[in-house]
Amino acid sequence: MASTLAQRGHLILGLLVVSLLLSACGFKLRGVFDIPEALRQVSLVSSERPGDLERTLEQTLRVNGVHLEADAPYRIELLEIDSIRRAISLGSDARVSEYELRSEVTFQVSDREGQLLLPPTRLFTERVYSVDPNNITASESQEPLLRRQITQDLAQQIVRQYTRLRP
Repeated sequence: MASTLAQRGHLILGLLVVSLLLSACGFKLRGVFDIPEALRQVSLVSSERPGDLERTLEQTLRVNGVHLEADAPYRIELLEIDSIRRAISLGSDARVSEYELRSEVTFQVSDREGQLLLPPTRLFTERVYSVDPNNITASESQEPLLRRQITQDLAQQIVRQYTRLRP
């Protein structure tokens, strides 16, 4: 029993040391941002109908302690959202062997009075995937997964830009 307690103590001590080392080197989980207190209230507006990017951005902001309020002191406005898929290479049989997925967003940040704090800014993310002619089902399942990754990446880029503001 004493050895079990000693092993448990060593495990706890080891976990504590690892967590201290990770925090000391600046390690943070992906998608976690240090958002200044002054920027923790924002309204989110989209000129297009609500979609995956807006929902993902809302979730990313909330996870990081930002409250979404209609009368917030700051406003993130999604001006334009574009997504394309294009063939980028063909195989010897003239079938598509690779696709590129690309999403772009143009957004701006203003204060309550409408003064631009961040002028219209265009961000993009792209992914390339191969089509396996021997496994079409697996190839087709890649696209929705990559689109979710692209959407998450764009939301994180927007939040990263927002956190750089100095109110």
